[in-house]
Amino acid sequence: MAPEPFVLSRRFLEDRCDCCGACFQQCPVLEWPLDRARAEIQSLVQNGPSEVLARCTGCMACNAFCPTGANPHTLIVSRWEERYRKEGIPARGRLVLPYQKPNLYTLMLERLPEDERALVDAWRENWRQPREQETMLYAGCNMLLQPFLMDSALFSAVPIFGALELCCGEPLYRMGCWDAVKTVAEHVRGEFRRMGFKRLILPCLACLHLFKQVYPEVFGIAFDFEMISVEEWLVDRIRSGELAVRPLGLRGVVHDNCWPKAAGDFYFDKTRELLALLGVEAVEPPHTRERALCCGMCAPAAQFRLRDAYRAAKTRLNEFEDSEADLAVHYCGGCGWLFSVVSLAPFTGTAKPVYHLLELVQMAIGETPKRRTAARARQIASVMALPLARSYLSSEQFHIDDIAGNPVHPRESE
Repeated sequence: MAPEPFVLSRRFLEDRCDCCGACFQQCPVLEWPLDRARAEIQSLVQNGPSEVLARCTGCMACNAFCPTGANPHTLIVSRWEERYRKEGIPARGRLVLPYQKPNLYTLMLERLPEDERALVDAWRENWRQPREQETMLYAGCNMLLQPFLMDSALFSAVPIFGALELCCGEPLYRMGCWDAVKTVAEHVRGEFRRMGFKRLILPCLACLHLFKQVYPEVFGIAFDFEMISVEEWLVDRIRSGELAVRPLGLRGVVHDNCWPKAAGDFYFDKTRELLALLGVEAVEPPHTRERALCCGMCAPAAQFRLRDAYRAAKTRLNEFEDSEADLAVHYCGGCGWLFSVVSLAPFTGTAKPVYHLLELVQMAIGETPKRRTAARARQIASVMALPLARSYLSSEQFHIDDIAGNPVHPRESE
């Protein structure tokens, strides 16, 4: 049966939950027997201990499998939120969280090649001094880390904007830092209103779902412009004849990221439609679509351990390697650079080349992608090695008190 879109909520909908266990039985990470799954969800509902809180990678598959729409993912994140309010976040968390300085993104922006630095500067200027255009494209944090992915004639007719001071805040949501998330939502909405566009194209489905679903449904902060994914935008352009492509004649094993499942089949199907238009046959790994495994990006939210990200990414890369495909293809900038960083470790990774979907589109229109992800991964590993080592030696726990100059809403413990 095709998955239905699910509606996120600020709190777990306990009145809908009958502790049937479907969420954890069908979870692609846990895959527990039904009796165990029922016992674990019952313990969580009763605020008891559960291995789920230590092993969850935050992929939200449990919401897709819940037959009553109770939002078990929200139950898990609510427990993490309680932990955050009580204990804070370990010092190493600063290195990956938006609006914290220094972090991975601030450190890497200083080291971008000259051509990419020029792109980021132009995108930042489009934010500060927006053009009078109804349609714009939003470059989130992972595109700012890899601007070469959008250095293409594909985007010549649409102004791109983005800045680290304009991050959507998705990692904060996934970790349970919900006071900070609400402050981000208010900040971003104010900036978007100032810019005045009517339609926004988003290359990142995390950003799209935050703006389109999470902020309105969970935090009551709505946005008043049309939103469309870059996949939808490209399919429309190809089908209308505006964008001419030549078939690539390739087979690609598809990595689905976490957020598409919130919309049911829509973005899974749209991505595969785009691949078909490019002449790329979609090969499905053992865990695919709503059962897709997390790349590892959010796995540390459970216990703040880097090795959890490594293990999750390695498992996924093994599935790519075992598939009968010419290449692996993903459509999330964060998944792409994380796979590349993890692949630097000995005996890890896949011999198959890993492509972002935008790189395949560039190839299909006759461009040569820059293919800098592997080099960027080496830069990330080099830049982050010492700060990470230092952070693991620190006993500091912190709460987020400021977002782009705006005070974060008071914690309940205060």
